[in-house]
Amino acid sequence: MESNPPTVNQELVEKFIATLDESSVNTQNAYHAGLKLAVELKLKIKENVLQEFALAISKRKFAKATRQLYVTALRRFLEWLDATDQLPEGFNRAKSEAKLKLARGGSHGGYKFRQPDPDLAQIITFYDGLDRPPTDTQYLEWLRNKAIMQTLYASAGRVSEVAALTRAQVADGRVSEVFISGKGEKQRMLMLTGEAQAAIRTYCAARTDSSPALFISHRRGKHGSQPLTRASVWNLVKAAAKTLGLSKTTSPHSFRHFRATQLLNEGMPLESVQMYLGHASPETTRIVYAHTHTAVLRDQLNTYGLKPEEANASKIMTSEM
Repeated sequence: MESNPPTVNQELVEKFIATLDESSVNTQNAYHAGLKLAVELKLKIKENVLQEFALAISKRKFAKATRQLYVTALRRFLEWLDATDQLPEGFNRAKSEAKLKLARGGSHGGYKFRQPDPDLAQIITFYDGLDRPPTDTQYLEWLRNKAIMQTLYASAGRVSEVAALTRAQVADGRVSEVFISGKGEKQRMLMLTGEAQAAIRTYCAARTDSSPALFISHRRGKHGSQPLTRASVWNLVKAAAKTLGLSKTTSPHSFRHFRATQLLNEGMPLESVQMYLGHASPETTRIVYAHTHTAVLRDQLNTYGLKPEEANASKIMTSEM
């Protein structure tokens, strides 16, 4: 954890509020009020931040429901920072949640995993299935968007890692392993599938610009040929999820959870998933994905579990032996 962690600041709060569902005006207003208070308190983003915030607002004349809503706002804010790779290095959100529970007299609940939408992969087929747009600019954006979704799915990379890729790193889609500087400037490898490589190759072949960035803006003006920001990638995923009617919590980070859960359920060893995700320790992977292996467990239950009548028959046979 950083020796001097940053504070909750207004700029980040506004960016987070802008990602909330526009139809939930009351929720937006309540979250904004709660986070404005966190800014005023100059809360440092460290592992006891939830605990400190809960204690601070407990001393004010707020209704219990308001206090709970304000803490929820900060929890959602931290979740968004985590999903967009903006948490301080070493911040452990699971420990932050646990400290809050202990302060409230609860048990160590651990990390609360948010299940990705089971239909998340539809985002890939959504972009693949769109008709070719009429203009050159729209065509390039379409190819880019398909390549982005394939890369997010294949690599389970953090949105910041995918947005920062260069054409040289991926060799315009000719390599299946990409070495990057990941979270905390630690070097790690992103894996690309054949489908992701093909999408990148098609996109790069259609480009005529000289930008070294892999994913760029193709609009005219000052942002033309500029690397896409994390927020831009976030919005592309959100737009597809909304069109498809997927969970409102779907984001680029959902691909990471989706793939990890999928691979663990298919039997990939924990240590391999750890390397794939770029976690520093297998324990991190174990904490975050402790809920997985459900498919394996279901298969074992179907294989070894007895129906009531079978259990009765087994008991009779045992007594007769």
